[in-house]
Amino acid sequence: MNIQNNSTDLKDIFSQSYHRNVLSPSLPQNNSHSEVSLLENNFHKPIEDSFVPSKEYTKIIELQDQIKGGFKDVNSFVVISEKLHKEGILNNDDMIAVDFLAKESPKPDFDEFNKIMQNDYLSLEMKGLISRLVQKLEMIDYLSKGAMSA
Repeated sequence: MNIQNNSTDLKDIFSQSYHRNVLSPSLPQNNSHSEVSLLENNFHKPIEDSFVPSKEYTKIIELQDQIKGGFKDVNSFVVISEKLHKEGILNNDDMIAVDFLAKESPKPDFDEFNKIMQNDYLSLEMKGLISRLVQKLEMIDYLSKGAMSA
């Protein structure tokens, strides 16, 4: 009988501790009223939301005037791509795709790039490089309000 009472007592102790932690886990157990009221006041601050543009976004907006006409011809496409590479927007893999497209594309254009990407003679790796480059260039063109195609 004593064993059952002890287990019941232990069960009550654990149950009380559990309920205390579940109902108010963030409040200290033995604090004065003033400390508890200070903690409660901190929970009711208004949520502040703000937009912080990424480094890439900021660089693209800054380069907006410099990338104008980047698809005018193959030479301007390569020059603009090198500029974007120096700014950290394009990486070395992207530059491999730039070199390939500069040699294979009759003119720099998203439609031409997509046609080249559809060719069966390309490896899957090269198709992936071109696809990622085209996605980045489309994003850059969109953010610069079509400046590359102009």
